[in-house]
Amino acid sequence: GDLGLPMESTPVNDDTELSFLEYFLVGTEVLHCGVRRYTSPEEHPFFPERLPQGPMDALPLLDYPTDLLSGVGGANKVNFNAVLLDKYINVIVPAVSTPGDDEQHGSTVLCDIAALQALSRRVHYGKFVAESKYRGDPQAYQKLVDANDPDGVMKLLTNEAVEEQVLRRARLKAATYGREPMLSSIPTPTSGCDDTAILAAAAAAAVVAAVEALSEKKGKQIGKVDPVVIESVYRDIVIPLTKDIEVAYLFRRCGKEPPPEYASDRMSVDVTSLNVK
Repeated sequence: GDLGLPMESTPVNDDTELSFLEYFLVGTEVLHCGVRRYTSPEEHPFFPERLPQGPMDALPLLDYPTDLLSGVGGANKVNFNAVLLDKYINVIVPAVSTPGDDEQHGSTVLCDIAALQALSRRVHYGKFVAESKYRGDPQAYQKLVDANDPDGVMKLLTNEAVEEQVLRRARLKAATYGREPMLSSIPTPTSGCDDTAILAAAAAAAVVAAVEALSEKKGKQIGKVDPVVIESVYRDIVIPLTKDIEVAYLFRRCGKEPPPEYASDRMSVDVTSLNVK
């Protein structure tokens, strides 16, 4: 049934019913708004139109540096959370979970919200990266934007070597932290024993995880989520969306509206499923 309006949220002229996840996400954002989360330039709400209007009086305002991002053309207000939420629900979740109902609905949406907020922070760091790149070569970006050349902007900001490092790191971390510890290979500590053997065994287990994660061989899944899937999330969603945000920011930074394919409700190259390699 209809969950109604989340407590303390602002009503909107929209007949769309909130899903269970969206209802709790709005409620969480309202609560976090009260402790100044969205005054940080790193944080972006998924439902800004539903947040309470005006500052909350319980806490004083925080004094953030004003030169981290540019306000020219509303560049600092770029927010791609609408498309991120869509891709999370329709692309990422089906790739990392199995069909069915474990009845842990509340626990699940809390984990979803934590994941969404972390992903939002990650992709919107693209605004800070874009500002840094602009300051490094403002004439080059201004020339491309003036020529309405988003492909040129995308090419100029892309660093394929760094992207490959990010993909390898994502796969390695998923393999290392997304599995049970190899307890059988770690000696049982005894009174007065040397910690060296335990540390060596733990290091060896980490090396095994790294080798398995970076192996090109196709085999059984390692851990609860296949590290290759996590790598695909970064390759197909996180990195492209970050770069779309950079392009949109740079266009606004240079005084122009981004082209339609870089609007905040879509990806410039749409993704409907992960390309797991």
